[in-house]
Amino acid sequence: MPAKRTYKVRVAKDFIVLAGIFFFLCLWAVKDAWYPSDKVLKKHPRLVEVSFETSGLLGQVHAEVGDSIGEGQLLAKLRSTRMEVELTEGKKEYTEAKSKHALMQEALHDAEKSGVSAQEITELQNSETQAKTAMDAALQRVGKIRSSIDSAELVAPTKGKIAEVRVVSHGQIDAGQTAFVINPQDHFYLFNQSLAIFSFVSFWVFLGLHLLTQ
Repeated sequence: MPAKRTYKVRVAKDFIVLAGIFFFLCLWAVKDAWYPSDKVLKKHPRLVEVSFETSGLLGQVHAEVGDSIGEGQLLAKLRSTRMEVELTEGKKEYTEAKSKHALMQEALHDAEKSGVSAQEITELQNSETQAKTAMDAALQRVGKIRSSIDSAELVAPTKGKIAEVRVVSHGQIDAGQTAFVINPQDHFYLFNQSLAIFSFVSFWVFLGLHLLTQ
């Protein structure tokens, strides 16, 4: 066989291989772009629903349909006046419990140094333990109130555009109730759609070149 003919056959085989690669690449891109699996949808949701973790009366809504928002941007906030009052009271309670615990520690230390009876030492130790328990409980309560105040602010989990607003200012909202629907700025599907079109065109180009070089 002449060298020129052998070269043409080898090139034709390369073209059909490339056509096959782009054919399967096109199928893969079409599946992910238009028929994504549950796993893909979980990683790249088409829409993201955002909700409060706690119930309450809604204050001001900071986003409207069509707004472009960034990750972590404040969308809405529950009224937290009552929780702020509780936080102030909780801090006061913790400060008092901490002071009492410090006094009990000092009293126990002084008693141990002065050589009082074992019974008195035991009583002071019990009182110190109770004071510490009360202090820890007060600190835990302050932490929970702070957490509730933080959860009263609803922020965007991702950047994108507001597709729906399902709440109104000064309205009651339940924990887990969808407040906003976000169209995330995720180029995954657009990329795969473009890849599918490119692969489809490339498949026919290389298939045509294969036929021409036969």
